[in-house]
Amino acid sequence: MSSPRAGGDLRPAIELAIGMAISGTVGVFALQSGQPTANIVFFRCVLGATSLVAWCMFIGRGRELIAFDRRGLLLGTLSGVFLVLNWLAIFEAFRLTSIGFATIIYHLQPFWIVLAGGFLLGEVITRSKYLWIATAFAGLLLVVGPKVGALSADHDFTLGMIYALLASMLYAASTLTVRMLGTTRPEALSVLHCLIGAVLFLPFVQTAAIPNTSEPAWLWLAGIGVIHTGIVYVLFYASYPRLPTTAIAVLAFLNPATALLSDFVVFGRAITLFQAAGLALILLAGVGVNLGWRFPTTVKARQQG
Repeated sequence: MSSPRAGGDLRPAIELAIGMAISGTVGVFALQSGQPTANIVFFRCVLGATSLVAWCMFIGRGRELIAFDRRGLLLGTLSGVFLVLNWLAIFEAFRLTSIGFATIIYHLQPFWIVLAGGFLLGEVITRSKYLWIATAFAGLLLVVGPKVGALSADHDFTLGMIYALLASMLYAASTLTVRMLGTTRPEALSVLHCLIGAVLFLPFVQTAAIPNTSEPAWLWLAGIGVIHTGIVYVLFYASYPRLPTTAIAVLAFLNPATALLSDFVVFGRAITLFQAAGLALILLAGVGVNLGWRFPTTVKARQQG
């Protein structure tokens, strides 16, 4: 009796681990495609929507794709706009800086969610959360520190860092908007997001840059749409409801780890020890915020009191 249970408990963790690891390679696929950023986002949306619709039809949830009321459609559209603009910003950040550098900055997103929830939605921000946020931004200083010279001398690098920050804020905005939707099926919401992105970016597609059918760029674009959007999202949806928050928070580390590893293996770009320390602080603070950990100094203060 214990073996089936163990196997049943292990499967969602494996699914999420695979999904997180795959998602960390999206930067490599984007850069290797050689396409303009708007083209990448457009084809991600088209191919992602196609694969997700096919999956929903296969599992018998096709009708749920149109199960939106007026409020749900409005909020779903707004969150979709934030999400696809986030894709645009992070892909542009990959191009202008590096996958590793942009990924580290992108992981500030949980702290924008906490701050926006407190100042815009009236959610309580505890002292520990403020200290975790301060820890994350101290980590950001360690990450940016070795690049100060590049920021002052390289306009593109500076712009790329701004895009990475913007991407993290846009993702936070999309997450906060999705929270208001309630029980909308995530598959249906993702299809809606992809359709919105396809419509939004269609006027900006650079047709002259679209590769011929025989060019390998299509394999990279198909990977972003089918694998990173279709398959990865299905893995996330299948695993999230069956895992505790602690497991999700820990397995999320695989995303930046894979991104940094793929950046090093494919492009030979590595982060410095200071940047690694900064990333560790950002990720640790993110786990602390998501799991509601008390900041160590506050625990000591209460114990001494």
